[in-house]
Amino acid sequence: MTTDEDGTRDSGAPSGEGRASAGGWIAGSIVALFVGWWLALASVLSTAGPWSGRWSDGGMILAYLIAAALGFGVPFWGFLSLRRERRDGRSARIVGPTVCLLLAALGGVTLLPLPFFQGARMASDAAERAQPPTDGETARTVAEAQEELRSLGDRVVAAMGRDSSAPPAEVETDSCRLDNHSAGTMVRYSWFVAGWAPSAAAPAPPADGSAPSAPAASGSPVPSPSATVSDAEGARMSEPALRLLQDEGYELYQRFDGGGGHLFVADDWHGRATVGQRAEDLLLESGCLVDPNAVDEE
Repeated sequence: MTTDEDGTRDSGAPSGEGRASAGGWIAGSIVALFVGWWLALASVLSTAGPWSGRWSDGGMILAYLIAAALGFGVPFWGFLSLRRERRDGRSARIVGPTVCLLLAALGGVTLLPLPFFQGARMASDAAERAQPPTDGETARTVAEAQEELRSLGDRVVAAMGRDSSAPPAEVETDSCRLDNHSAGTMVRYSWFVAGWAPSAAAPAPPADGSAPSAPAASGSPVPSPSATVSDAEGARMSEPALRLLQDEGYELYQRFDGGGGHLFVADDWHGRATVGQRAEDLLLESGCLVDPNAVDEE
């Protein structure tokens, strides 16, 4: 004769109920772990896009906390619940607590560190924002930097045997970020000879008396020096410009085959410089400068 104990384990709930409980916790833990991963990944990927689409620091740490609570908290709670059911004599098998514990360990390793890393980054960011501007960022006003870069750029172009008014050099400004993350302004001097030609004067009548050809139009394309000047000649043309910039405190860290190269000035407002191969272009960029009128584009 059978008794009620035949369908139970240790006078607890039926075995089918225990299996359903374990299966439910396992399924829920897997879903919670994947949702936590998705939430953390979406937060990380937002930093790779434009500033307008980036999550705020507070939003990111909240997302990490929710992700950790789902990916680690749900399976760990399932493990504790299933272990308690076994102690109470219910029919949860060993596989349920084991799987939940493994899922909790996976969620803990992949998701639990994220809120701590984000919190440390926010603390470091706050410390950086509290710093005053550096000496280099306050060494020149934007107007002074424009004037000095134009003067320096014109001298460098002249050192290459070129004329900075033909084609005309340009001095522009752009937004940038200071070391303390405040909005600032950088100055850029650029001069490019390729593809530009001055207006041609009216040619003299040919000796045979035929009509003279029409003058060339202003700005009409001309062959780039790269097509007509050898590497050795280009290096010879660019070398005076490199020496002038080095005399001004720039350091050459990359030299081009056809002359010219990349230069920079450490801990100074000047920033970077690029002398093009074969003396066909020049780019000077200041560092980020303090500008009361700078627009924050974040």
